[in-house]
Amino acid sequence: MSETTQPIVHYRLATEADFPILMEFYAKLNQFFYQVGYRLPHPENVGEVWLDSFRRTLGRFSRVDIAEMDGRVVGFMLCRIKRVPAYMGGVLVGELSDMWIEPEARRLGIGDKLSRLALNWLREQGVHSVEIQVLRDNEASWKLYERMGFKLEFRVGRLLWEEYVED
Repeated sequence: MSETTQPIVHYRLATEADFPILMEFYAKLNQFFYQVGYRLPHPENVGEVWLDSFRRTLGRFSRVDIAEMDGRVVGFMLCRIKRVPAYMGGVLVGELSDMWIEPEARRLGIGDKLSRLALNWLREQGVHSVEIQVLRDNEASWKLYERMGFKLEFRVGRLLWEEYVED
């Protein structure tokens, strides 16, 4: 492939046959979380636990889109639908939950395309709005979503007991 030739990327919905690679990719994503500020414990079998968190809702309240290059999966995006509590409006809200792109497939617009596929599906489902959580030091992801129109709404902090400053 010459330097000026863009690789061909195909997009499709994930199937059960993709679950092993999705679990592998999520394990990589989870490791990355700790590099960009994540401070919760690391569960064993994180990919399997993650898959179990949405497997039963796939196709109804969650969706995974896959990106492939040369017949090989190089990325995914998980989006979900949830209902916020009545005191917050009680509406259905979409969430761009997790995305991983293999390093050799980055900077090709795959993250943008996967995100837009998820956003389009969430819009078709009639959600009120879409939220995203981006870890503190993951500037590249935040810039992607900011370009799409996402606005910072609130901040989340975490206190670990060993860091608590008492009077």
